[in-house]
Amino acid sequence: MAITYERKRQKQNNILYTVVTAVLICSLFLAMVTSFYLEAEHEAYEMLHIQTKQIKDDLTLQLKSDRENLVTMANFAAKLHSDGESYSLMFDSFKPIGLFSNIGILNPDHTFVTKVGTVDLNGKISFAEEAARGEYLSGRIPDLTRSNEELIRSSVPIKVNGKTVGILYGVIPLDTIGKKYRAMAKDLDAQLFVYDKETGKFVIDTLNQNPGELENFKDRQYNDGYSYEDFINSDNGYSSFKSILTGEDLYVHYSTLEDFDWGIMLARYETQVFAKTHKIAQNLLITFVAMFLIIVIYTQLVMKNEKDRSKLHAESSKIRKLLIERNEQYTNITAALKNIKEFSKSRSAFFTDTDGEDFCYIRPSLEDKLLLGEDRTYLLGELFRYAANLHSINNSSIGYMQIIPNRHLKETNPELYEFLSKHDISDITFAAITDKKNHVSILGTINPGKSVTIRKLIEDVAVCFSIAIYNKKHLNKTELAATTDSLTGASNRVAYKKDILLFDREKPKDFSCIYIDVNELHIRNNKYGHAAGDEMLVFIANTLKDVFFGHSIYRMGGDEFLVFAEKTSQEKIKQDIEIFIEQLKPKGYNVAIGMSFRSQNTDCEELVREAEIRMYEAKARYYQNKEQISTAEDKDTDYVQTKTGIREIDTMISVLKEHYNGIYRVSLETDHAHRILMPAYLGYHEKEESFSRLLAKYIDDMVHPDYHRAVTSFLNYDAIKRQIAEGKTPSITYKKANGEAVILSVYSLTEDKDHVKDTLWIFAKD
Repeated sequence: MAITYERKRQKQNNILYTVVTAVLICSLFLAMVTSFYLEAEHEAYEMLHIQTKQIKDDLTLQLKSDRENLVTMANFAAKLHSDGESYSLMFDSFKPIGLFSNIGILNPDHTFVTKVGTVDLNGKISFAEEAARGEYLSGRIPDLTRSNEELIRSSVPIKVNGKTVGILYGVIPLDTIGKKYRAMAKDLDAQLFVYDKETGKFVIDTLNQNPGELENFKDRQYNDGYSYEDFINSDNGYSSFKSILTGEDLYVHYSTLEDFDWGIMLARYETQVFAKTHKIAQNLLITFVAMFLIIVIYTQLVMKNEKDRSKLHAESSKIRKLLIERNEQYTNITAALKNIKEFSKSRSAFFTDTDGEDFCYIRPSLEDKLLLGEDRTYLLGELFRYAANLHSINNSSIGYMQIIPNRHLKETNPELYEFLSKHDISDITFAAITDKKNHVSILGTINPGKSVTIRKLIEDVAVCFSIAIYNKKHLNKTELAATTDSLTGASNRVAYKKDILLFDREKPKDFSCIYIDVNELHIRNNKYGHAAGDEMLVFIANTLKDVFFGHSIYRMGGDEFLVFAEKTSQEKIKQDIEIFIEQLKPKGYNVAIGMSFRSQNTDCEELVREAEIRMYEAKARYYQNKEQISTAEDKDTDYVQTKTGIREIDTMISVLKEHYNGIYRVSLETDHAHRILMPAYLGYHEKEESFSRLLAKYIDDMVHPDYHRAVTSFLNYDAIKRQIAEGKTPSITYKKANGEAVILSVYSLTEDKDHVKDTLWIFAKD
């Protein structure tokens, strides 16, 4: 019921998401379309402004040029008049120029002289009025020489000695000026209107064959912000109104010609302005509809895709878990390949690498198709070759490839094509992992039923597969070699350092440290050879393994061993030590042993130092009296230390100097030092100066400057006494000037820790 309710709620949510998405898409569509139309309108006005100026400048330049030509001809006519000659010479030489198709001269007697003859215009035009107007350009006016015709006149007076003796007219036919600027307006895909501002009559009207006049726009329906009054009362601006021909909005820019009393209008219909925008809007609508449909489809598929992803993730996690588990690794690898095969619905899944590892799981019913022998060798060789090419091309550590016996493979590798066809292999999808040493691992499937999905699964687990195989082959062997002493088979110092961190963290109860030093190893080596010494060490190590079976055993150095025993009583450990010593006697081997015990471990290194000190005391007693081997024992958990009276024994020194730079017994009361090991370590003879002075000189001459202050703190005997009284062991690790690392530790040799007198100073090699 809970699952059904969850699915129902999910379906409702999907419907809600779809509706919300649809609303958002519609809102976005409307906002975008609105912005496009506003931008198009703005651009339309800007373009009209630019193009109006272009036409205006061209027309103004043309009219000015024609005016200049007419003035030149008027000057020529004045000269002819002064010379008493007729105007026929000027008429005969005239050819249409600019917009002028013809010229004529109005005489004071109202006769109008042209190239074709003379016409009496008395009563039709006043010479006096024309002379008074001077130079001018008319609008659209009737042709006085022909009825029912209209034209444009450009007028320039002909003056001789300041007196107007005639009026020279340049005639501009309406069709001439209209033809030129109609073509220009057509190129701009716009409507052009040029009108005489005085009469309002159109000189150029590209919308009508017979030019109209400005008043035709008076009754138009103007859009908000525009009016006819603004239109006629301003010299420059924009306007917009409804066209009576199409019902569309007409977008207009108007301006005035410089030096001429003409106005100019350039207009475009709404369909022209928004032609591109309409297409964009249509495309957007199609796009948004498609997007909406995609979203609807997506919402229907999202649950299925989510289910597929969850299944893929679960399968990937299951495979990684199998590979991560260490136990029965090879069985797990086979199980992981089986999962890949079943998930991809493939014929088989396989893993191989250049180290010779080869795993395969095939569908039981198709075992007869399993490639073996030379066939398998050939196919794997081809896959490794393709993997190498893939690595060199992609220059990456991991790559993916699909090999299909298609036309391209037939042309590029006909042998492989024939091989795949022969063995019914239609698809090999695999991942190749290449490490820095060019070791290649390949994980793939043959004839997968889900090519896309299996690639995703391989992407998730390929590297994990490679690491799992590598760990199985190399990691265990490497880790074992790194933590095991090659001679005795005991754990080495690497394992020791790792384990003490573990013990410090876990704090095991009834925890013991047994420190063992082999006596007379140096003498045996010198007397019988190193083989005899090695035999001695191996026997002692094996005996330790037998006696302290189940506990941690380490070879700490050339002749030193250490045992950590946990969850074992102090009495049991003492018994085992006695058994160990007894088992050495038949071979004539002797050891010095020091033991420390804690019912609750708090500091492994502190425990080791205590056992080490007791071992040295036992070793000293051995060399004092070789008739017995003494073991420094704990009387209780607090341990009562015993004064040793250690001698300077050359044999002992030769054994210990391998691990220790110097050992001194120092009286904190008298500042006198007794040399136990390597008497010249500080570089001076103790009889000459006190120990603190010797140490101060040693610090100045031998210790690296970075550690001077730290080591000098050990000259404060009161501070050392306080640390020992608090149960601490004063210790420091420093470096000498030659780079050698040294550990200096100070131990109390006095039973009463509150009144420390005698101490043991050990300079050990780190």
